[in-house]
Amino acid sequence: MNAGQLKAGVAEVPLKPPLGLATGDGAPVAKGYGTPLHAKAIVLSNGENEVALVTLDAMGIAREDVLRVTKIIEERCGIPAGAVMVACSHTHVAPSMEKSLHTYRRAFHPNWDETAMAREREWVEVVLEGIATAACQAKSKLEEASIGTVSADLPWLVFNRRRHTRNYGVWTHWMGIPKNQAYEPEGPIDPDFGLIVVRDAQFKPMAMVWNFTGHNSFSFGDQYGADLPYTVQAALDERVQEHIPCLYTAGCSGNTNYFDYQKPYGLEKATDEVTSAIVATYREACTLPVVKLGSRKAEMFFSQRDFSEYWWKHDIETKLPGWKNYGPMEVERFQAEARENETYQTDVAVFRMGDTALVGLPGEMFVEYQLMIKERSPFKKTYVSSYTNDYAGYVATKKAFIGGSYEVWPTLNARISREGGNVMVAKAVELLEDLYDED
Repeated sequence: MNAGQLKAGVAEVPLKPPLGLATGDGAPVAKGYGTPLHAKAIVLSNGENEVALVTLDAMGIAREDVLRVTKIIEERCGIPAGAVMVACSHTHVAPSMEKSLHTYRRAFHPNWDETAMAREREWVEVVLEGIATAACQAKSKLEEASIGTVSADLPWLVFNRRRHTRNYGVWTHWMGIPKNQAYEPEGPIDPDFGLIVVRDAQFKPMAMVWNFTGHNSFSFGDQYGADLPYTVQAALDERVQEHIPCLYTAGCSGNTNYFDYQKPYGLEKATDEVTSAIVATYREACTLPVVKLGSRKAEMFFSQRDFSEYWWKHDIETKLPGWKNYGPMEVERFQAEARENETYQTDVAVFRMGDTALVGLPGEMFVEYQLMIKERSPFKKTYVSSYTNDYAGYVATKKAFIGGSYEVWPTLNARISREGGNVMVAKAVELLEDLYDED
């Protein structure tokens, strides 16, 4: 792997869905527009290798759709399919896009029928075209650039949402923990706020990529919205008095939330804190014009979880009784799918950008896995992007499977067994070491 003069290109493609679609986890039918949705892309090239990061305002995207769109990108503009990451922001009020969540839709959305599913697929096609357009436009704008990374420590901004209780094992915060029950969080947080800064030949900022580990779940109504990625972009534009495209990669936030996310001012507070961190640090990034670039991607096969029985039935009916009928429906679906295929296939991807690495993982990963990867990575800075190239549901720790609660229940596409996260970590570290060893 040789270092070369960096070139970078950036593109932003607006996505405007028709009214009436089901949102990822909000209203059954969207009735308005809250904040705009986008597909944003940054392409990096150094004459030897090329990588493309596309960030998408969506709750998640299916692997089969990622494979289709990355092939389209390769055919249209030559970026290798394996060198493209599609990272979703996990906004809960963009249109639904995953077939794997159709059982959930049927259980809670009275208007969910064949027509609704057909409209969903029509929207997916629009999104895939937007992703391909963004990537190819970004490549067409390549110009000499430099890249660097800066970080900040923001421990006050998020918390681990899984809490030990006196009588009920672990209880997830947003479900409303009974009084006098919670006494300590089950796991850690990662306070590391990462910012990748790309500057043009005159060292003027041309794009930034920010990474932080907190659930982008603020809105649940009937208005489409991107939530934090959009509000941070708008606030940043206002503060610096110019538009610097800002791409968001969500860290491993399957068990972390922003403080005050359930309050009316929660989104405003998180926006202010994140934007302040960007403004305070982006000028400090030391950007280098000659860098090494590389990518690795590994296909992985995981054993399906044990769905032979309706595990956690009592836990579900105690902590979220509204799911009493939904739980059995999902277990039946999982059982049928397991009979057809004993494994679940997904991907782990890694980018090298100079001394910085970005790891793409496919599910709602627990923050513990991100901390493991960072600790074992050979790179100076390593960041992890969840909801990337697939939506594999929650990927929880063995400790979480013992404690119970929402994230480990056999629902919401959580199909990877309790060792799956550790296997992903091992593969990600292997890919990182492979890229690093090419020095």
